Parts: sequence; structure tokens; C-alpha cells
Amino acid sequence: MPPRPHKEPLLPIHPEETAVAGWTFNRQAKGQAKNKQPAEQRRTAADGPDRARSPEPFTMDDMLAGANSSRLVSSQQAQLSRVVELEIIPRLMLLHRLPHMPCAPLPQVQITAEQVQALTELAADGTPEATIAFVRQVLDDGATQEQVFLDLLAASARLMGEWWEQDVYSFSQVTIGLWRLQRVLHEFSEPLRASVRRDGDSRRVLLAAVPGSQHTFGIALVAEFFSRAGWEVACEPRLGWAELAALARRDWFDVVGLSVSASDSVAEVASGILDIRRASGNPGLFVMVGGPMAGVMPDLARRCGADAMAGDAPSAVDAANASLRRSVKTA
Repeated sequence: MPPRPHKEPLLPIHPEETAVAGWTFNRQAKGQAKNKQPAEQRRTAADGPDRARSPEPFTMDDMLAGANSSRLVSSQQAQLSRVVELEIIPRLMLLHRLPHMPCAPLPQVQITAEQVQALTELAADGTPEATIAFVRQVLDDGATQEQVFLDLLAASARLMGEWWEQDVYSFSQVTIGLWRLQRVLHEFSEPLRASVRRDGDSRRVLLAAVPGSQHTFGIALVAEFFSRAGWEVACEPRLGWAELAALARRDWFDVVGLSVSASDSVAEVASGILDIRRASGNPGLFVMVGGPMAGVMPDLARRCGADAMAGDAPSAVDAANASLRRSVKTA
């Protein structure tokens, strides 16, 4: 295959930066919530509720539209790099840690490099049906779901990144391939989600992202982990700050989780968290932050006025459960 025109390579993948395990608490956050300064005095008219009307983030539909363009602009290259590095690969890798699932026996088969390559080629150049059928056959042959999520889907996403860097795959192929991997992810997560049983004492969590953020795939994945753990989940990645505060005022939530994807939004997040705390009918509302910035800003919770920081989906569930146990002890 002749080499394609040079384009910006993907950023290097550092799992230790994109999927940081564990969570930290910020005991100063509750004191900040006591500040009674009205939100209207802290915001200008341009920075008020209309912030929810900011331009739509770069989505998979935008990527697919750009794939048919005769020319790839640099902003699309940068966005694709961020989607692959900060969303698709680390989030797929998280899925091998399934809370409240029984330990499975050692797998009888191993995922091979040939299978990874075959899936990658199907996802990029085949059909959605053929891609799903291939993964289903791997499961039927004896691979576990953990193997498929970690050793097949995540490995395929990495291989697409490598082939992008080497000019083997075009923007169009990588875009469509990643979209099909997400379809596979959704297809084989459904049976796990349907098997979760709710207990009588329902716990409620509100999950959201900074308004205008492009990182909404991760929020959906975190919501799935909470759902599997028995939580009642309200996942609202597109709402603005005023709408989130209104939702917290109207409905009871034990926990609020916010995904932070950029360092320049920290002050905005801190302001939004204060508004949500003031609006909430739960005086002991537990707020945690996570997302891409959790891997590069260890004091993210303190900066945002949150109670904890979660570096990955299982840690977010652990932190939320721990917060409920503490609230029971102090009640």
C-alpha cells in the first residue's frame, strides 16, 4: 500500500496517566458549601445558565462526516488523537474489572495477535454485523468477556492507533473502526447490565461532564459500572450547570460525579459544585470528580471543592459506596 500523506501522529499512550487507580478525599469541601454567596454574584450574564448552550462538542457523527472530506484539518487530527488516547483505549481497558461479578476460572483459550488484527481489519473495512459476529465467535470458542474486553477490543484500538501513526490507516478507517468497536462494546455489555438486581434500599447517583466537554463516552461507561453495582443512575453528560443544579434540587441524589477533561475548566467546576451543593436537598451530598484530569492533577478534588477524586470507574463505585458507609456511621 503506498504511503499516505504525512499527518500528526497520535499522542503516546501512557496507561499510568490515563487510568490512575484509587481515589482521594477532600475534607475541606463541606466547609466550602457553607458559603452563602449567591451564584448570581459570582457569574456574569455571559457565564450564567446560558453556558449550557455552548457549541456542541466534537462527536462521533462529526468524525464520520469529516471522514468523507477530501482533506483532514489539523483540529480533527488533534480531536481524533484525544478520543483514541483519553477515551477509547483507557475506557475499554477498564472493562475487565467488573464489580460484583463472580471470579471466572482460568480461560481455556488465549486471544492471539492474528485475532486482534482480524478484528481491526473488520472494524475498519468490514461491516458492523461482521464485526459483532467475529467477537461472538471468539466468545463461543471459550474466551471470557474479560478477555474480549481487555485483550481483543482494547488491543484492536491500540493497533488502530499504531496503524494511524504508520500511515497504514486513514482518518476515515480509524474513525469508522473506533465507532464499530464501541458498538461491539455496547452489544456485549447489555447481558451484564440486564443481570443486575436492585436492592430495596436504592442508592442514587448523578453523573455529568463539564458543559461542552467532548468526553462523554467515559461518563456512559462509569454509569454502567454504577448500574452493575446496584445504583440507580441519572447520566446527564449534556446538561449545563443551571440544569444540573435544578435536577439536584428536584430529585434526591446520594452522590454526584463530574468528569473533568481540561485544566482550564477547574474554576468553572468548583463554581458549579457549589451551586449543586446549595441546590441539593441532601445536606450530606457526596461529590467526586474524575475524567482525564484525574490522571494529571493529583489534587483535582481539592481544587474543585469535591469530596473525592476517582481515577477509574471501579474506584468511583468504591468511593461512592464508602461515602454511604461513613454517612451511616455518623448518622
